[in-house]
Amino acid sequence: MVVYGKEGCHLCDDVEAEIRSLAEFGGSLTVVDIEKDPALKTRYWMRIPVVMVGGREVFEASKMDLEGRWRKRLPALLKGGA
Repeated sequence: MVVYGKEGCHLCDDVEAEIRSLAEFGGSLTVVDIEKDPALKTRYWMRIPVVMVGGREVFEASKMDLEGRWRKRLPALLKGGA
């Protein structure tokens, strides 16, 4: 699993912390700072945090909401659900 984000991004930090807190999460997590790669910055800048599982994008900032409902949906997204 990969989280694309950048240093100082509170949304990125929130998603990373939520993934790490999930009891069923047992795989490896790689956090990639998009500011260190111009191509990644161009691709993801307006969408971070972006989460990829098995090479497939399953989550991005547009799926977040101010009420925090995204936290309840995240486990299913990480497993490849809706």
